[in-house]
Amino acid sequence: MWRKLLFIPPLALGVAVLAFVVNNRPAPARKAPQEEMRVVRVMEVRPLTLQPRITGFGTVRPSRVWNAIAQVGGKVIFTHPNLKKGAIIPAGTEIITISPDDYRLAVAQAEASIRATEAKLAEMDVTERNTRSLLKLEREALEITRRDYERKKRLKEQGTVAATTLETALKALIAQRKLVQSLENTLRLLPVQRKELQEQLATYRSQLATAKLNLERTHIRMPFDGRISLVGVEVEQFAPVGKQLAAADDIAKAEIEAQYPLQRMRSIIRLVSGIPADVTLDAAKTRELIDSLGLSVEVRLEEGDVPMVWKGRFARMSDTFDPKTRTVGVIGEVDDPYSHVTPGRKPPLTKGMFVRMDILTRKVENVLAIPRAAVHGGKVFVVSEESRLVIRPVKVVARLRDLVIVGEGLKPGERIILSDLVPVLEGQLLKPVMDEETARMVIREAAGSVAR
Repeated sequence: MWRKLLFIPPLALGVAVLAFVVNNRPAPARKAPQEEMRVVRVMEVRPLTLQPRITGFGTVRPSRVWNAIAQVGGKVIFTHPNLKKGAIIPAGTEIITISPDDYRLAVAQAEASIRATEAKLAEMDVTERNTRSLLKLEREALEITRRDYERKKRLKEQGTVAATTLETALKALIAQRKLVQSLENTLRLLPVQRKELQEQLATYRSQLATAKLNLERTHIRMPFDGRISLVGVEVEQFAPVGKQLAAADDIAKAEIEAQYPLQRMRSIIRLVSGIPADVTLDAAKTRELIDSLGLSVEVRLEEGDVPMVWKGRFARMSDTFDPKTRTVGVIGEVDDPYSHVTPGRKPPLTKGMFVRMDILTRKVENVLAIPRAAVHGGKVFVVSEESRLVIRPVKVVARLRDLVIVGEGLKPGERIILSDLVPVLEGQLLKPVMDEETARMVIREAAGSVAR
C-alpha cells in the first residue's frame, strides 16, 4: 500500500516548483499603441483650361428644299438625262421643259395687239393735227361769213337788199358756226379717246409680260446645286398647273437639330459667361450673351473605330421645347457637307443621318476640375499637410461628362482623395499615393469636356 503512495511527494514538489516560477516571473514588456495609416489614391488640384461642350443627337436635313411645281400646264417635251433620284445637278441646269407653243402664240398675239393700238394712237395724232388745221380754216371762213352777214344787215336797214338775202346770209353764218363747233367737239374728244387707247396699250403690254413669263415658266431650271430627291413626271406626260414635277435638296449647307437638357445648358452658360443665376435678360441682351459665348458645333458620325467629324457653326435656337424631357432644340449648320469626301472612309453628310452634335463654347481659363467620383454629397476628402483626412464642403458650378467644376472650397495645389473610404473618419492618418493616370484623364477631359 505504501508503494502506491510513493508518487505523491514528487507530485507535490513539482506543483510547489511551478507555483514558485509563476509567482516570480517578470511582467511582460508593454508597447505604446501605434496609429494605423490608410493608403489612399490622391491627385493634386491644378488650374486648367476648359473647353466646355454639350452633347446632343439629331438627324441631318438640308438647309433648303426646292419643290418644282408646274406654274403653267402643258405636255412635257424634255427631261434632263440626270433627272433621277439621288443625282446631283448644278445650278441653272434646265431639267424639265413643257411645250411652249401655246405660250409663244400668246406672246405673238399680245405683240400684235400692241402694234395695232400703237398704230391707232399714231393715227389719232395725225387726226388731231388735221382737225386743228381744218378748224383754223373754218374759223377764218366763219369770220368771213360773219362779216358778210353784218354787211347785208346794214344794207337791209338801208333798204338796198331784200329780206331773203339777209336770211340766206344768216343761214350760212349758222351753218359755219355748227361746222366750227363740230370740229372743236372732235378735238375735245380726242384726249379721252387717246387715254382709252393708252389704257388698252397698257393692258396688252401686261398681257405680253404675262405671256413671256409663262413662256419662261415652261423651262424648269435648278435654282442651286442640288441633289434630286423626287421625280414626278416623264416625257410626253401632261403636266397640269400645280403638279409637283421634281424636288431637290440644297447641297451647299446641311442642318442638324438636336435636343439638349435645359438645365445643363444653363450651367455651361453661367460657367462661361460668369453671369449670376438670378440675372434677367431681355431678347437683345440674350442675343448678345449668345454671341459672346463663341458657340460652334462639331458633328460626329460614330461608325467604326474612327469617328467622322464635320466642323460647323451654331445657327439658332429652335422653336421647340419638350416639357417632358425638359430639353431645348438647337440648330447647327455645316457648310459644304459633300466636300472632303473619302470613299470608303468618310461619306458626305447626307439627309437622314443620325449624328451626334456637340456644342462648343469659347475656352475658360483657370478652372478647378476634379473627377465626379471625388465628390461625395457636396463634399470632397482632402489630405492635409500632416497627411490627415479633412472633409471639405465645395460648391459645384458645372457638371461635365466625368468631371465637376468647383467654384469654392478648394485651392490649387491641394490633394484630394480618389479612393473610397469606409468608414470615413475625419483626422485619420493617411498614406497618399499619387494617381497620375486619373490626373492625365482630368487634363484630357478638360480639353474636350462634354456636359451630361
